[in-house]
Parts: sequence; structure tokens; C-alpha cells
Amino acid sequence: MSESKSIKNNGTRPELSELLQSGRARFFSQYIGRDVADKDGRVLGKLKDFTIRPGETLMEVSGVVYGEGLFSKVMGHDVIVSMANVESIDNSIKLKVSMEDIPPGRLAENEMLIRDTILDKQIVDIDDLKVVRVNDVLMAWIKGSLNLVGVDVGFNGIMRRLGLMWLPKYVKPLQLPEHIISWSYIDPLNATLRKVHLKIPRKNVNDLHPADIADIIEELDNKGRFTIFKSLDEETAAETLEEVEPDVRSNMLKQMTVQDVADIMDNMNPDDAADILITMPHERASEVLKQLCSISKEHASDIRDLMTYRENSAGGMMNTEFIYIHPDQKVAEAFAKLRAYGHDIDMIYYLYVLDEKERIIGVFSLRDLLLADPQKPVKDIMMTEVISVVPTSSREEVANVLSRYDLLAIPVVNNENVMLGIVTFDDALEYTLPEDIKSRLPANYHRNRRIHKV
Repeated sequence: MSESKSIKNNGTRPELSELLQSGRARFFSQYIGRDVADKDGRVLGKLKDFTIRPGETLMEVSGVVYGEGLFSKVMGHDVIVSMANVESIDNSIKLKVSMEDIPPGRLAENEMLIRDTILDKQIVDIDDLKVVRVNDVLMAWIKGSLNLVGVDVGFNGIMRRLGLMWLPKYVKPLQLPEHIISWSYIDPLNATLRKVHLKIPRKNVNDLHPADIADIIEELDNKGRFTIFKSLDEETAAETLEEVEPDVRSNMLKQMTVQDVADIMDNMNPDDAADILITMPHERASEVLKQLCSISKEHASDIRDLMTYRENSAGGMMNTEFIYIHPDQKVAEAFAKLRAYGHDIDMIYYLYVLDEKERIIGVFSLRDLLLADPQKPVKDIMMTEVISVVPTSSREEVANVLSRYDLLAIPVVNNENVMLGIVTFDDALEYTLPEDIKSRLPANYHRNRRIHKV
């Protein structure tokens, strides 16, 4: 059984459970509020926090923070004492020095506070692909130093911090297992951020579905979002940005350079790029299109054309990239096209047949192709009665036609029957479903579509 599988099934790694059962590990919340006394036994205050710094393999406690009096935080009387001056940490914290000799302490360059940097922060549960909150921190003595060995993301962490761990003894539904994630799975996004958010090593983020990456990005702060986003390859970045909530996406786009936005648009389907550019200020959208034109004139032109259509029309929903073939080409040549471009095509069920003026004259399905003689021209297997819509067709009309004829996609043509693009079933569904239904769809509902005009 793999390590990750073990975590998923048990909630807590066996070695962490053993540490807890042996008494060598305690939670951060169990230390908080304990008396801090000097070497003469004089109580100086209550423990409020620990300072931590990167150790050999784990985050190591480098000092204690105690408050003098009830209003210590307000009055600014928190005191930091390095571990070099700490005699013991147990039911109380005893210092090696007397109250008069405590040196003024402050955070060193590489030190952080547990409350500020870890507690209540969000991390990604790589097993369940969801964002969870750190409710408590597990600490253990290892090789003579106190280290962070895990974070508690379960309900027990909340109960413990509230001082209600006695409650589950009497209320059976509250008797829940611990859910502790090993610190070895925690990977700070950026050492300079001084905050810990993420459990997934950045090198693995590209392996996630763009919709899942989008969920992660939406939960992170601004620096975290861009740290993740910049770690993605170009295609994944484009697909992820399509999935991000519009308000978050808009904020991210504002902070990118025109060149960066154009590079992302270059990896998007024209309809998705057009949808995003329409939401941007006109002047900035024009700058992006101008920059994009220097990368790909045809792609920029397609996007510009799509931006002229109303969002709730067939023209606004269509994708200008699709698969087509000429009527005199053979079935074998159609197969060759699919093989050549199929690696990045998601929906390959229909091939459209166009004449020399790009007017649609036929269509055939992948099933037709598989059953046909490879030496036959495609005009012998195509259906000549092609059902289509025009760019001004309403989204309701498009959805009705798709549903009525059981189509997965429908071509969009102009008055001269020139094929302009296609509207896929899932695109039409997305535009047609009420918002409350969409919100209940699974996170991976939005499939990536790569339909190329080749």
C-alpha cells in the first residue's frame, strides 16, 4: 500500500498515531495557556505561541512566546524567549534565567509564529483534492528538540482549541477519528512568503485536473495564486484560468502584463478567449489582441470575430476550430487526419465536409468512418442534409436543436452556408442550465475541449 493510500484510509499516519499514544507528541493547543516561570519559579505569564524555524527535516521550535497579564497582546507585552533560555517544556514552561535577566527577544529573519503562519491557514489535501483548514498543530520531541510533525485538519482540532474535548465522551456522534497530515507532506509555497498553505509539491500540481487547480487557486491568497499559476505549463495555465471563478480571474488578469495575457490566450480555444476578453476593459482587451496578433494572426482574428457576437447567441457560444475534410478525399485520409491531430482533440465524433468555398455540404460520424471502406471518397459516406444554426440563433434554439436531433455538436453557418464554427452540447448545456443547477454539478463537469480546424 502506498503512503498516500495509507493516509487516505486511516486519516492519520501510523507513526503519528504512535507518537500520540506514546505521549511524546502533544498538540499546540495543549501547550497554550500554560504558566511560564523563571528559574526562581516566579510565574511571568501564560504561553501564547511558539516561534519556529526550518530545521534539518522539520520545522523546529526556536522559542516560546508568553504574555504578561490579561491584556498583554493589546498592551504589547508579549515576550519572546529563545529555546536556549528554556529549561523545560512540560505542564509549565520553565526558563533558565531569572526574570531580570531575560534578554529582549524578537523574531529572527528565518523565524515564524505558529499562529500567524500555520494555524487556521488553508492547505490542500492531496488525497481528497480539497482545501482544508489547519485546526491544530501536532508537536513532538525528536533528537532533543521540539518539532512540528503534523497538522490537524479534523473536527477534533476545533474541539480541542475550544476546550471541549470532554464533550465527545458524552455525545457519540462527536467521537470522530483524528485527521492529521504529516508535516512531511507540507510544502511551503515560497520560502519568502513566511506562510504555509500547500501540501502538494508544486511539481505535482500540473498533474491535477485544471478544474481542481482552479479550486485551489480560488482558495489561496494573491501571492499563493501566482506562485501556483506560474508553476503550470502554458496549456494547463490556460485551461485553469478558464475554470477560475470570474471575479478571481479578473483580478489575476489585471495583475498580469499584456504579454502574459496574450500568451495565455494563445493556448485557449477562441470562444473561451473571447468570453474572457469581453469582460476586460476595451482598451486593455485591444492591447492583448494586438499582442496576440504578433503571435498568431489567425487565432487573434478568430477571437476578434467571436467578440462581435452576443454572448447568448450561437455565434457567442461557438468554437471556430473544428475538423473538416474535402468531399473527394478518401476515408483513409480522414483517418490520417484524426491520427495526426487526435492527440489534443477531445470530441472527434463528427467530421464536416466542406467545398472549396468552405460551404458545408456534408457531415459524417466517427462510427460512419470506422465502418467505411478506406478507399471510398468521403462524399460516399457523408450525410448531405446537415442540420445547422446561424450565428444569431438564440442559445435556447441551439439547445433545442441539439436535444431534438440527439447531436453532440452543431455547425454554425452564415447566409452563404459557409461554416463558421460549432457549438458543442456541453457548451450549450452550460449556457442553458440555471445557475442553481450549475452550482450542483461536480467540479470536473467542465471538460476540456480541443477541437481544431484541420
